[in-house]
Amino acid sequence: MMVAGKSDVSGNHELNECVLNFASMADTTERKHPFAPWLGLLLTVLGALSNGLPFIGFPAAPVPWISLLLSLTGFVVVLIGLWRVFGQPRIYKGKMSGSIAAAFSLLFLAGSITFFWGARHIPSESVNAPQVGQRVPDFTLPDSTGRSVSLMQLFSGEASSPPPKALLLVFYRGYW
Repeated sequence: MMVAGKSDVSGNHELNECVLNFASMADTTERKHPFAPWLGLLLTVLGALSNGLPFIGFPAAPVPWISLLLSLTGFVVVLIGLWRVFGQPRIYKGKMSGSIAAAFSLLFLAGSITFFWGARHIPSESVNAPQVGQRVPDFTLPDSTGRSVSLMQLFSGEASSPPPKALLLVFYRGYW
């Protein structure tokens, strides 16, 4: 096609250049992998694992709070990641993997909340339990040989020795 002295070749060249530019733009707009759901899952797992801190010498009192705060922070990060994945699908991919991370994060969060609730609801001392300094009532139990022994017998001691000042009782569950 000829337009005012121009040949058809220059028109095709401009069209080819435009197509090449469009193809190169498609390569630069590759969708990103979301890291927020996985970072959030990692935080919730760390929240659950933080319950083991007292076993390595960490004070036990703040552990339920640390566990709960790490898990809540992790779950918020997961929700932010899901909001990005589902809100901007042209930029982020990973709807399925982000949803899986959110489900596991929710399970770890539920576990941390359960542990937190359990750690905060320790039953109070029993009214009927002996108090420090109070005299223990007399009782009779079998010893390791099956012979019945009362508390008064243990405090009276042997005939040739004076009675003991204190007595340590150890109760074991089960058989061996």
